[in-house]
Amino acid sequence: MNRHRAAAAVLAALALCAVVQAAIIKTGDVLNITVDQHPEFSGRFTVSDNGTIDYPLLADEVVVNITTSELMSQLTFRLARHVDNPLVLVSLIEVPEIMVIVLGQAVKPGPVTTYLNVSLQEVLTLAGGPAPTADLSRVKIIAKDDPDSRARFFNLEEFMRSGNMDGMPRLRDGETVVLLSKEKTEKVKVIGGVRQPGFFALEEKINIFEAVYMAGGPAENADLSRVRRITAQGDKSVEEVINIQGYIDKGEMNRIPQVQAGDVIIVYTRWFDWRTVLAILNNTLLFIVTIQAFSGIFSK
Repeated sequence: MNRHRAAAAVLAALALCAVVQAAIIKTGDVLNITVDQHPEFSGRFTVSDNGTIDYPLLADEVVVNITTSELMSQLTFRLARHVDNPLVLVSLIEVPEIMVIVLGQAVKPGPVTTYLNVSLQEVLTLAGGPAPTADLSRVKIIAKDDPDSRARFFNLEEFMRSGNMDGMPRLRDGETVVLLSKEKTEKVKVIGGVRQPGFFALEEKINIFEAVYMAGGPAENADLSRVRRITAQGDKSVEEVINIQGYIDKGEMNRIPQVQAGDVIIVYTRWFDWRTVLAILNNTLLFIVTIQAFSGIFSK
């Protein structure tokens, strides 16, 4: 008897499918499943990333890449075991338009019209992308009518390095995205073989040799033939070892590279200098003389 009911229900579903426009189901879709006079089997269900929906009679079965009509037939057949002559309708929820406001360091800041559940990266693309001055490590997202203290932040820079979609914010209607500007440092850091290592303000254009003297000048064991500079070029960090002593010896001070705000200058040191060598030689000679003196005493 149940088989006859199931067959009749499937035929009814097929007849209904003829007048309902079918659509291919894909991940992220929201399905509206309606079972006439049975709200316990009805509702809206989102297709997860693994292609399943949280519907009681589907038990983790994949529903993507089939049409809504095919899913309607499957559900009708299964529900016929529990419900007399079920009338099932499956349709896709049309995703409504939303408006998100993009402010700050975007190429085209302003309101962006898009769709519900849009990602942060997609919204920024619609706003022309981030400006070069944008700090992508702290993208600010403010919910509609929420105080500023409840804003959330996302490290888009880390996402661009890793490509990991975990945690990528999905935006809602009325939210505001703020691209903050990068914090500019007008200082240079000089460390290593200098007398006063630390941070120093750049009030004018200077070269690396002048930056070393801002840090008190080279230490006694400083090796000016091996000075490392770490500088930013775009979104990358570039390192180079520069022979400052070579420029000095050739009288080409004007060719010494200039520093820019945010640079790190590292002056390497020699493991020895002439004072150290003379001290070692002096101690060695003293040791030899002492040994000879003791040798003379014990030989008598």
